[in-house]
Amino acid sequence: MNYFFITTLIFLLSFLITLIFLILSLKKSALQTSKLEHDKNGLKEKVHKLETIKDEQKKILEMALDAIPDGIVLLDRELRAVNINQAIINLFHLDRLKSIGERTIFIFNNRNIEILVEDAISSGMPRKKDIVFYGDEEISLSVDAIPAGLETYSLIMVFNNITQEVEFSRLRSQFVANVSHEMRTPLTSIKGYIETLIDSKGTAGSKKDAENTSKYLSKALLEAERLNLLIEDILNLSNIEYRRNILFKQKLDIVEIINECISSLNLLAEKNNVNIEFIHKKERSMLQTEEALFMQVVRNLVENAIFHGGNGTTLKIMIEENEGETILSFEDNGRGIDSLDLPYIFQRFYRGKAGYKNFRSGSGLGLSIVKHIVELHRGNIEVSSQPGKQTKFVLTFPN
Repeated sequence: MNYFFITTLIFLLSFLITLIFLILSLKKSALQTSKLEHDKNGLKEKVHKLETIKDEQKKILEMALDAIPDGIVLLDRELRAVNINQAIINLFHLDRLKSIGERTIFIFNNRNIEILVEDAISSGMPRKKDIVFYGDEEISLSVDAIPAGLETYSLIMVFNNITQEVEFSRLRSQFVANVSHEMRTPLTSIKGYIETLIDSKGTAGSKKDAENTSKYLSKALLEAERLNLLIEDILNLSNIEYRRNILFKQKLDIVEIINECISSLNLLAEKNNVNIEFIHKKERSMLQTEEALFMQVVRNLVENAIFHGGNGTTLKIMIEENEGETILSFEDNGRGIDSLDLPYIFQRFYRGKAGYKNFRSGSGLGLSIVKHIVELHRGNIEVSSQPGKQTKFVLTFPN
C-alpha cells in the first residue's frame, strides 16, 4: 500500500513537473514567436521606410535634374537610359516613359553620340564633343560623357545647347565679311580717283586738268559719303542691338514725330517727284518710345519710298489704334518689291536681286535697322508688295 502510494505520488510529481516544463516551453515558444512576429513587422516597417526614402530620393533626384537647364541623361551598366531630365525631353520631344530603358542610339539616332559614349567607357575618362543633330531644325549641342562607376549609374551625359552661340558666331563672321566687302568698293574707288589725279599728266593749271580734278574729286567725295553712310548705319545697328533689353519709360506723341520727319524730307520728296500724305484720325497718338529711335524708323521708311518708289509715287502714312495696339502703315504705289526679294529685305546688306535695286546706292542696312527698332518696342513688322501697284509696310506696336 505504501509502495503503491509512493509510486503514484512519484508519477504524479513527474507528470506535474513535465507539465510545468511543457507549459514553460510553450510560453517561451509563444514569447519567441511573438518576438519574431514583432521583429518581422519591425523589419517590414524598416523595409517600407527604406523604400519610401528610396522613392523620395528618386523624386528629389528627378526634381533636381529637371531643374537643370542643361540636358541630363543617366545610363546604367548596360548603357540604357535610367533617367532623362525635362530639358532633354523638351529639346528632342521625347516620351519619358518610352525612353527610359532604351539605348542612346534609339533615343537620339546619332552615331556621334555612340562614338562619344564608347570612348568615355573604354577610356574611363570624361569625354566632350560638339555634335550637330539634324531634324526639323538643326541643333548644335556640346555633349559631355562622364563615367560614374556606380552600381546604378555607369555614365552621366550632359547636353549643353550651343545652337545660339554657333549661329551668333556664324552671323558675326558673315557680318564682318559683308562689312569688309561693302567698305572695299568705295575705298577702292576713292583710291583709284586719287591715284588718277596723282598720275595725271595733263598740263598743270590747264582747263582740262582742272575739269578732271574737279570730276574725280566729286566722285571721290560721293564714295566717301557712301562710306560714311555705311559706317553710320553700322554704328546705329550696333547701338540698337546692344540695347536689346531697353525699356521705354516715356509716352510721346508719334503724330508730332512723323510730321517733323515729313517736314525734314519734303524737299527731297519734291526733288524726286514723290507725294507724301499723312492720315491720322486723332490729333495726338501716344506711344511708349524714344524720339530718336522712332524718328529713325519713320525716316528710313519714307526715304525708301522716295529713293526706290520712282517718279510720281504717292506715299500714304496712316495711324490706327485698335484693341491696345498702335498700327502704323507706309503704303506707296511705286515700283515695289519683287516676290523673289520679299523674304530677304530685312537681312543686313540685302539690296535685292530683282526689281528693288540700283535706284540708289545705300548701305543695305536701313530695313534691318527698322526691324530691330520695332522689335525693341516688342512690336512686329510685316511687308507686302505688288510691283507697280502697292507696297505696304505695317508696323504694330503694343500700347
